[in-house]
Amino acid sequence: MDIIRSIFCGLTERISKTISKQIACDLYATEIFTLEEMNYVLSDQVAQEVARRLVTSILNKGEESCRYFLQSLENKDRFLFHSLMGKNVFGRVTDDDLEDLARLLKRLYNSKFFQNIFPLGKEIDIIFDLETTFTDPLLWKKDILNQRKEQITLEDLLHRLESPCIIEGEAGKGKTTILKRIAYLWASGKCESLIQYKLVFFITLRSMSVNLYETMCDQLFPVTSNWNKQEFMHKIWNLGPNVLFLLDGYDEFSCESCAEVDDLIKHNYKFGSTAIVTTRTESLKEVRHCASLIVETSDFTIESAKKLISNVLQEEDSTALLQQLDETDFMKNLMKTPLFVVIACALRMGEYEFHMNTQTTLFCTLYNLMIERSHYKLRDVDISIIEQNITFCGNLALKGLFAHKFEFRKEHLGSIVEDILLKIGLLNMYGAQKPKPIYRFFHTSFQEYTAGKRLAQLLSSEDTSSAEQGECYLNNIQTVNDVTNRYKNLLFYTCGSSRTATQKVINHIRNVCKDDISDQSTDFVDFGINLFYESATKTELSREFEFLFFGRTLHINTYNIAAHHVDFFEYLPSCLSVLQLVKLDLFGSHSVGSNIDKKDISNEGGLMENKPKTYISEKVVKLFFDWTQALQTLEVTLKNFDQLNKHDIKCLGKICCCADHLRLNICCSIGITGSLAKIVEYCKRMQDLIIDRTPLSTDDETRIVEMTNLKILSISNINRQEGGDLLHGLCNLVEIEKLVLHNIHLNEKDAEILAYNLKNTRNLEVLDLSDNYLEDDGKQACEELGIALTQLPALTTLKLPGGSNIKGCLDKLMCQLKGIPSLSNLAFKRWNMTDDDVKKLATHLKEDFKKISFLDLSCNNVGSDGWISLIEALQNLKNLRHFDLSTENIFIPIAHVVQILCSVVWKLPHLSSFNLSNWELDILDLSKMKNAKLICRKGEGTYKRIFKVENI
Repeated sequence: MDIIRSIFCGLTERISKTISKQIACDLYATEIFTLEEMNYVLSDQVAQEVARRLVTSILNKGEESCRYFLQSLENKDRFLFHSLMGKNVFGRVTDDDLEDLARLLKRLYNSKFFQNIFPLGKEIDIIFDLETTFTDPLLWKKDILNQRKEQITLEDLLHRLESPCIIEGEAGKGKTTILKRIAYLWASGKCESLIQYKLVFFITLRSMSVNLYETMCDQLFPVTSNWNKQEFMHKIWNLGPNVLFLLDGYDEFSCESCAEVDDLIKHNYKFGSTAIVTTRTESLKEVRHCASLIVETSDFTIESAKKLISNVLQEEDSTALLQQLDETDFMKNLMKTPLFVVIACALRMGEYEFHMNTQTTLFCTLYNLMIERSHYKLRDVDISIIEQNITFCGNLALKGLFAHKFEFRKEHLGSIVEDILLKIGLLNMYGAQKPKPIYRFFHTSFQEYTAGKRLAQLLSSEDTSSAEQGECYLNNIQTVNDVTNRYKNLLFYTCGSSRTATQKVINHIRNVCKDDISDQSTDFVDFGINLFYESATKTELSREFEFLFFGRTLHINTYNIAAHHVDFFEYLPSCLSVLQLVKLDLFGSHSVGSNIDKKDISNEGGLMENKPKTYISEKVVKLFFDWTQALQTLEVTLKNFDQLNKHDIKCLGKICCCADHLRLNICCSIGITGSLAKIVEYCKRMQDLIIDRTPLSTDDETRIVEMTNLKILSISNINRQEGGDLLHGLCNLVEIEKLVLHNIHLNEKDAEILAYNLKNTRNLEVLDLSDNYLEDDGKQACEELGIALTQLPALTTLKLPGGSNIKGCLDKLMCQLKGIPSLSNLAFKRWNMTDDDVKKLATHLKEDFKKISFLDLSCNNVGSDGWISLIEALQNLKNLRHFDLSTENIFIPIAHVVQILCSVVWKLPHLSSFNLSNWELDILDLSKMKNAKLICRKGEGTYKRIFKVENI
């Protein structure tokens, strides 16, 4: 303010009317000016009077507003700004200044102001202290395809940190707490991995100013700081990776509010600084493509929940809540989310005997507690005014959610009497000393609940205009992603608040998703089950719910079966029956199952020595066995079973008898060896059998080929027993449609038996013999196999075995394959092809095989000439979706190969991915591919030899 006063005369004389207008618009856009104030400033026709009004108005706004004004002046008229300000108005930034700033930031991060969090707002007297209540979270490291790879600790994350690092998780999973913990660890010097950082900036993204520097001024810097902005930022960028930005809440960040921060995340390589960003799961897609490291917050452990409860509650209250935690499965599931632990503590402090079974009832109980506890503060206010303001609060939450707004200013409150909502605790006010204080709900989840409650009221209203208003909000939910991600929680809380609203929500979802019913992902089904559970409608709307599950896939495992699954099976059997596929994963990695009866425990408290280990729990059995309707298809996976006793087999039979079509998938389970006959006896409806990395006895092989009703048989990665009947008995499998014998060490003789027995499999659509390798006599075996293939008119997929001299039958085989009109997937992996062989293949592909959509030529020894011929032939395969040209040895392509490859890729309309493993591509090659808009995978700072391009 003093600076502006000192140059007041120069400002009012030299600012043009155009610049004044632009600055006034900026100040209105940043909500410093109201519309009336902006119009007042611009209403005069004289430039000097406009400038005088502008400057005097801004001086009345306070220090922060003056800072915005100067920044806007610099952006609009840099020459005038520097002319008026002079070089010495803002102090130069020295290394000592940065050292002082580091000390200040460390004091901030060590302070109780920073470490003490009021997670439910200051009206609810719960303090979350980082020092005493924080427990090291478990995190999942994920790959670029968003698949979990390994579980890591926070210490592991910091030791292996890559920038930008994205921490994603559901609401309330403790993402903000993790970033605050990192800031504290840096400030305290307790983490060796953080010592390298000269400065650490913890920034809340929902409270962004127009630029990064202004944001840091608002959130972190002392009010006395007067650095030159450009020089300060230049110093920061020069420190490169030694500056760590902790950017919290990308899901609440508007890219338009600060493009510089968006660039810091999405184009981090330009800045060089290290960045860790948190975002909710539904917003991950916006930043996943630019992440060098992605981690997901894991569930809160029961031990962590108990520690938090013990630390924030008095002993009597904590004991009661911990007892409730031990008694119910729902409470155990609830405690996986830190926010819900805190809410449970708040309810216990309110002396509530709460009996919750959904997230909606949890928030509803808290909501009612807030209102009830505020009566004494509002006894002088008429009850109708209080109720009216609570309704206004619901409208604010709902409107804000669809506008992606989580912070509100005075002008957004409309008719709300802010004091009423602040005393209740429905809203909290921040920055009361600032010219423009902000208001927000204590957590985005609570805003979602408040919005859902209000939307349910509108949809259930008998007033036509209110119901239409609710339906207008629903109509803003227009895509499947909106349903299952962006507005998922809003829909949960809406349905949890009203049965009438539930019916309208389901009807709307039906209209949104009517063209997407063939999607086989499990996300939509998981959403549907949770929506049903939150709605607490039981059987009342079973017919309406059927649409959400028709033709889709449900995937559960023995460890994640929760109350919502139990209710789904019990109350919506008709919905379960319309699912196309139910996948159930059973794991044998734990030594003792949960189905051991108390009578099997000795007086000393241990298991009786003669009690066999069991893996399949009665909880799973009961889920599938206690209902009468049949599943369409059930896929059961047995993984890591080191033994399988009679009780387990009996339990498996009870689970499997509920399906019309049974698929059994056995993986890494030596306990199955020798027991397959017993399993088949109990699983009568088995039509698909998939075995991987699991030894088979000769008796097992005999039993397999006796299963004449098999549709799918897949056996992979095993060493077959001598004298087994597997290959000899394949002729019995006359109904077989898919046969996979992958890496089972076929020899030449085996291949000739196989060729003979395939003649009876007239319905065969898929034949996969990949990763088998035939030696010297492979050519003859492959020729006989080719003859047999001509008898398979339904064949669509053929993956041939490799071999040392098998390529000699290539011409003859390709001529035979021309007679199979349905063939679309073809693989010649490890055929020892040379340039001449590939040129022959290219000739055949040019002439025929127009339906080919998948082509695998990996692990061959082909040079540039051969690849050029083949790549040119690929442009004739207009249906091609994937090809693999990976080489066995390192291949350095000439420039012409890369050029033709990029050109041909653009001519293939359906191509979605291709592999070039072991192609050594330099920066220019990669640049050429980038120019062709291909996605290049980069790792550990250098381009790997393994190169995979996906989702073109």
